[in-house]
Amino acid sequence: MIRLAALSFPLLMMVAACAPAPDMDRAAGSERACFMSDRVVNFRAGQSPSLYVKALGGDVFELQSTGYCRDLDSSSSLGFTPLAGSSERTCVGDPIDINVSVAGASSNRCRARVVRKLTEEEVAALPSRYRP
Repeated sequence: MIRLAALSFPLLMMVAACAPAPDMDRAAGSERACFMSDRVVNFRAGQSPSLYVKALGGDVFELQSTGYCRDLDSSSSLGFTPLAGSSERTCVGDPIDINVSVAGASSNRCRARVVRKLTEEEVAALPSRYRP
């Protein structure tokens, strides 16, 4: 009996290692916050490397560029393309490609990551020049 238990322990450990890890947000009792990248209604550049976007429905997300993102604060429009998966749904932790368009200039692209969804209190606490 002891021998059987000793042999089954490594097997149980291997099975447990193959089990999917719980999403950190789900482990805390909530779903991952997401938005549709083709339904962003407003944006504002924050202190580099932050960008704040307001999604349809009013949720505000903070994105951080993974490198220098030229003309972000003077852009006339932004286009967002998710880099994870094939849908337009973008969630906290996902990488995203940003197409920065400035009137009278050629557009450029940069990469960013969705850092977090802001609470209403955090949005209200943002300086007005950063609030989308």
